[in-house]
Amino acid sequence: MRRFITLIFFLFALSEIFGQRPSIALTFSAVNNTDWVQLDSIRVMNRTQGGDTVLYYPDTVLVLDYEVGIPEVNNADKGFKVFQNYPNPTADQTTINLYVPSKDLVSMTITDVLGRVIIRLERVLDEGLHSFRLTPGDGSIFFFTAQWRGKNSSIKILCTGILTYKAGSLEYRGTQNSSTKLKASEDLQSFDFSIGDELLYIGYTYTTQSGIWDAPEDSQSYTFQFATNIPCPGTPTVEYGGQFYNTIQIFSQCWMKEDLNVGTMIPGQQEMADDGIIEKYCYNNQQDSCTKYGGLYQWNEMMQYITQQGARGICAQGWHIPADEEWKVLEGAVDSQFGIGDPEWDSNYTYRGFDAGTRLKTTSGWENNGNGTDFFGFSALPGGMGGAGWFDAIGYVVNWWSSTDGGDTFSWGRGLIFNSPEVDRENYFWKWGHSVRCLRDEVYIAPLTLTFTALNNASYVRLDSIKVMNRTQEFNTTIFWSDTTLVLKSDLPYNVGDELLLIGYSDTLESGILDSPLESENYTFQFATNIPCPGTPTVEYEGQIYNTIQIFSQCWLKENLNVGVMIPANVDQWDNGIIEKYCYNNEPDSCIKYGGFYQWREMMKYAEPPGVQGICPPGWHIPTDNEWKILEGSADSYYPIGDPEWDIRIAWRGYDAGTNLKTISGWYENGNGTDLYGFSGLASGWKEGSGFSDLGYNTSWWTSTGHFAHEAWIRSLHYSFPEIYQVSGNWGYFAFSVRCLKDD
Repeated sequence: MRRFITLIFFLFALSEIFGQRPSIALTFSAVNNTDWVQLDSIRVMNRTQGGDTVLYYPDTVLVLDYEVGIPEVNNADKGFKVFQNYPNPTADQTTINLYVPSKDLVSMTITDVLGRVIIRLERVLDEGLHSFRLTPGDGSIFFFTAQWRGKNSSIKILCTGILTYKAGSLEYRGTQNSSTKLKASEDLQSFDFSIGDELLYIGYTYTTQSGIWDAPEDSQSYTFQFATNIPCPGTPTVEYGGQFYNTIQIFSQCWMKEDLNVGTMIPGQQEMADDGIIEKYCYNNQQDSCTKYGGLYQWNEMMQYITQQGARGICAQGWHIPADEEWKVLEGAVDSQFGIGDPEWDSNYTYRGFDAGTRLKTTSGWENNGNGTDFFGFSALPGGMGGAGWFDAIGYVVNWWSSTDGGDTFSWGRGLIFNSPEVDRENYFWKWGHSVRCLRDEVYIAPLTLTFTALNNASYVRLDSIKVMNRTQEFNTTIFWSDTTLVLKSDLPYNVGDELLLIGYSDTLESGILDSPLESENYTFQFATNIPCPGTPTVEYEGQIYNTIQIFSQCWLKENLNVGVMIPANVDQWDNGIIEKYCYNNEPDSCIKYGGFYQWREMMKYAEPPGVQGICPPGWHIPTDNEWKILEGSADSYYPIGDPEWDIRIAWRGYDAGTNLKTISGWYENGNGTDLYGFSGLASGWKEGSGFSDLGYNTSWWTSTGHFAHEAWIRSLHYSFPEIYQVSGNWGYFAFSVRCLKDD
């Protein structure tokens, strides 16, 4: 199941046992675009205190200041207890500690998920803390239970390794009566660490390096990216403030490819103010300059009047103003002579490096032949500078702010000039107007453990295999029975916000779940279909009873939504606090039979995040485009869940999903379906402009996923096609049917 051999060393903070601060375990892996690569070494530099250390493959884990001491047991509460094992999950061996209040016999058993006893051990133990080393056998989940004087204490143990032997063992390691310091196999040379320190990680593979800057506060897992000069994987463009920005991946940093242009233009002689409106200068007070070069911003306005390093400021959601240290990573990544972390980049008030500036500048647009090579696609244009009633140096200079306060009324920034191949690092006056580049947030988390089980209605079934697809980064992996546990970051690259498609297989059936986990999760696939949703056969909402239908792991309302007050077709729905609907031909009976029609923003209740509740009942939501893809793959007899067929845009897709979702009657010219899964898709037509059309011929449902400005994705069925159609529709011109999907 593993793509490559890596050292899994995930340590839990046993703060309830030990009187020391939590451990910091840093785990590293690497990719080139979407392909795994092997790290030759990792250098970790403490940019706050100084000092560094190096890990060499296959050691890819660094443990900082992890101390294990004797637990402080409250004399008033000396209880028998088994403490959580560490590491957990474990690849091969793990340590279990238990506390015995007074000397007596202790019985210990290891059982698997089916309750079978794998190991049994009895031992008389003295008062105190005792340590055991467990080597699990085949399997992924075990339970350790200890009994002392009739009192039981248990823990759950997760195993991620594939072992070559069947039998496990439990070995007594003695009483813990002294502190032990654990760290990575590589000795830490002159390297101290405190919570809040800024660390620079540099990954090396072959002749290439990639850098990440972070200030970890707990255990984290980092993935170096070695692809460069490509759109950021999973985020090729960003729509923000009515404008589209391209993105560019430069090793482990994802940048906007253009300088920011957001806000309202004000005259260059006017001060920017904290008035809730983003304001910008355009060179020489000409709007066209902002269109070409981006806006110019005073530091406080850009930061939105806070001084927090790495703040979002005026950047888009999920992006931030790069810190001074993050600019240093970019400089070292692009320079041909001075690498990431080189002391060259710590020089102040000077042009530094060898050719980083040349490699960042565009190949045209710079005066006096000062053009660059744009080697990494950063596309730096000479937008000049301004503010306080003056503008200067367009065609010759570009300066960018960082989010790092330089003291008094100054902040750090970067500059390029037409006649130098280097990059300038300066402390700029806050009131000057400079350009802004946004850097994507990289939220690092500890490895997450995903555990899988399966049901058919209420009966447990065995999973043959599970495929996990990272739909954002386009990675996937498969695990096979009896392995039903996956560790994200170790077995599959994962960043916060990535969307995972989980596909479970049992006999000849498949079932899909979509999620973006923020913590370890246990998922249960459902293999029953065409039955009322177990535990929720009906839903009462706004005076109407809706039936439900279970289609594998998705629970849908069986009828189109019919909620709200009917309004005429020639009147737009609007944000007035009242849910409004259209009924075909303005006849209320049509809504009773087919459900209402809704404009997209009305359906979404004027919010825009995919997957919102919108006008659905509590506990239900408007399905996203990707959740519709799961339904399509579930219903189609040829193209399964996760097949590339469902990623084709604006097309009839699949083989017979449409036929299997349509009702068995009510469609024009024998265009009826089989309703194989009980979805009961009616030929309800839609509203278009100020009229209605296609009753008996078509039906369309909104998704909650937007597409470009003022459009969103929809799904359509047609009497003459067995497939299902995916296309986008204008928010206000069309009004379509709505189906609700139960929250997981």
